[in-house]
Amino acid sequence: MKAFAQGSAYNDVMSTIGDLAMVNVAWAVCCLPVVTAGASTGALYDVARAIHDGDDAHVLRRFAAAFRRRIGTSIGITVIIGAFWALALFDLWYLTHGLTNIDIASLAYGICATVIALVAAGLGFVFPLMSRSERGVGAQIRRSFAVALAHPLVALVILALNALPFIVAMIAPGGPVLAGTLWGIVLTGCTAWVVIALMKRSDIID
Repeated sequence: MKAFAQGSAYNDVMSTIGDLAMVNVAWAVCCLPVVTAGASTGALYDVARAIHDGDDAHVLRRFAAAFRRRIGTSIGITVIIGAFWALALFDLWYLTHGLTNIDIASLAYGICATVIALVAAGLGFVFPLMSRSERGVGAQIRRSFAVALAHPLVALVILALNALPFIVAMIAPGGPVLAGTLWGIVLTGCTAWVVIALMKRSDIID
């Protein structure tokens, strides 16, 4: 059948998914030390960008090279983003359990959640842009916020894509296992590919 012929659209899609799955597993393994999660995510985006551009040769070798590149900057960004999320989650927990006035707690929770979502959207471009950048930690973060302000719709879409595994983990039956399996094997790589496609379509990267 033509659909399964060499060079067909079906084979191209399956080959792309296979490459993304391989690098996805490498990403999951390299995230295990936690402090290297940023370096691993930046490397994932670097490979996803190469695959999107049609360069799918030696994806694991490319991932390893991108992972080692500027790992100090990656770790610095990881620590800052990790500190932000730790503070954000503590604030939400405190507003849920620490305030006795329900009306004030609800208002404060809504304001806090909105601020957290806006900051998360601003940070959404850090790792996609970092994959092929020579900027320092502060410059990477400032650039991400600048791009988010210039492209708010793309920033919100990326925020939704990044939030999806956590939503699935919270509401789906067997959510944590389901999300961990799907995003640990293939969907993180597919998400990175979609983010790169959106950024190219919006002329954020070429």
